[in-house]
Amino acid sequence: MVRWILVCLFIVSANVMGAEPAFGKVPDKGAGVQITNAASDLAMTQPDVQSQSQFTALNLIALCFLVYLVWTAARYLYMRKRDADKTQAEKLKWQVYRSLTTSLDAKHYTILTRHLYPEPLEALSLDCVVLSPFGVFVVVVVEQSGLIAVETDSQVWPCRYKNKTHYLANPLTAAAQRAATLAGVLNTPFGVRWLAVFPDDAEFSPTRPTDCCKVSEVSLDILRYTRCQFSHEQVSLFEQAVLSYGQRHKRLSA
Repeated sequence: MVRWILVCLFIVSANVMGAEPAFGKVPDKGAGVQITNAASDLAMTQPDVQSQSQFTALNLIALCFLVYLVWTAARYLYMRKRDADKTQAEKLKWQVYRSLTTSLDAKHYTILTRHLYPEPLEALSLDCVVLSPFGVFVVVVVEQSGLIAVETDSQVWPCRYKNKTHYLANPLTAAAQRAATLAGVLNTPFGVRWLAVFPDDAEFSPTRPTDCCKVSEVSLDILRYTRCQFSHEQVSLFEQAVLSYGQRHKRLSA
């Protein structure tokens, strides 16, 4: 990319230097003599016009190159930022999964995540689902860090991060909608709850909502539910329903 910029600058500078004699030529001492022959006037002015046309065309080419390079650089920076955000999001989801698997007993809790079961959970727009006799938990991973002003009745939450104010769509609304969708898939009118999980460096103001937590707290929020609501057979049926939803949804969409 630097090489192309240097080439463009060379073309522009070379044409500017080459065009100066044509435009800044000092007239000869005998230039005051009037020439009456129209053909001679045309012959003398034609080189200047040709030089000016050549100067304009080459600079237009150089300008096109510069525009292309600027567009390429902007696209590269945008793609780089998008890839970095995607990598950070995947890292956060993996941290949530690790926190759940290290704290929840596999005998009672079945953990389904998008990176393990991409089709069914992507079709349900879910990041993670925890199935247990104590309830079904929809886990929505929120990537926002910093100080989060919680306004449960508002559609957006103001967030302050790195001296900048961001606006986050109310994660509890989205989590509740996804939990309602999952409850319809599982055909159960009760026992489906939701959690919005934030990074550990997130802070809540004035207080943390009941259905929000940090990555290090997600297991504790699930473990506080100890009353059995489903049998192990029902939990197995729930798992089959979630895993088969992706294929069924694909057939209906085709």
